[in-house]
Amino acid sequence: MCLIARMRGMVKESYMRYMACILVASAGLLVCPGCGQTSLCDYAPMGTSAKVQMPSLSLYLLPYFVMGREDSAKSAQDLLPFYSYNVVMHHSFTPGFRCLCALLNGYFGEWQRLVIVERVDVESDETGFVVVALTRNGLMGVTNLRPVGPGVYSWEVSRCPRSFQLDRPRFQSCLAELDEARQKLKDGLFLFENIDWPLYLLHDIRSDGSYLAFGTCGWAEFDDGDRKHLLEAPPDYAKAAALVGKAKPWQAIANGSPPAKELREAGATYAALIARVWESTLGRPDYFLLGRQQE
Repeated sequence: MCLIARMRGMVKESYMRYMACILVASAGLLVCPGCGQTSLCDYAPMGTSAKVQMPSLSLYLLPYFVMGREDSAKSAQDLLPFYSYNVVMHHSFTPGFRCLCALLNGYFGEWQRLVIVERVDVESDETGFVVVALTRNGLMGVTNLRPVGPGVYSWEVSRCPRSFQLDRPRFQSCLAELDEARQKLKDGLFLFENIDWPLYLLHDIRSDGSYLAFGTCGWAEFDDGDRKHLLEAPPDYAKAAALVGKAKPWQAIANGSPPAKELREAGATYAALIARVWESTLGRPDYFLLGRQQE
């Protein structure tokens, strides 16, 4: 009963926050009815694109959980409330996500391909994003993220999204890697122990409706992983897909067990691919993504 009451309170709080954001957006439309490309702040959230269905943005992804040993007996029923609220519902209610949807509706026009990385921060109640659209006029990039400090590999969400210039050769190389990955990798949402860290989601969507979508949170243990090695080593997407195929979704895997080690190995490949897209667009890393300590 306590869990149900808590969930109802969370839903009510999120609904009130959602309605407040709608009122603010409506007021903005009355003041600024025009949505010119020179001011991305003028775009009001309207929802996902009606022309191309993008189910991955609704997070209909099979979740895989690696939990602490003391939590390993948890069942799918125990994990469902956390997953439903903190991941799916929280993600849908954030102003950053609705801003992303508005951009997808109109800003990029007729696009052939979208590459999106979302950074969902449960603590700050916000969604950061970087999106690149391949259009008839070439590549267009927009983000609402900005780095925190000159030497700190962390990010915060800006209230106003901004367009940015892409390193085109670097990003074209990244697109080629995504082409290979989407032929082998399985979709999925990989949640490891550090669930208070940001959740990173990647969507590679084509105009025909086909897509690759996955997410990862807290992949690396505190003493595990070398960012440079992960980014320079040739990725083995087929092996990562095979390891994920051995795991069962909606099952709490005990950390330190052989299945957990295999899922972490697969998670490293997924996280490294997100990191490659991240750095090929924004030009600098996010230390949370690959589990490194702040530099």
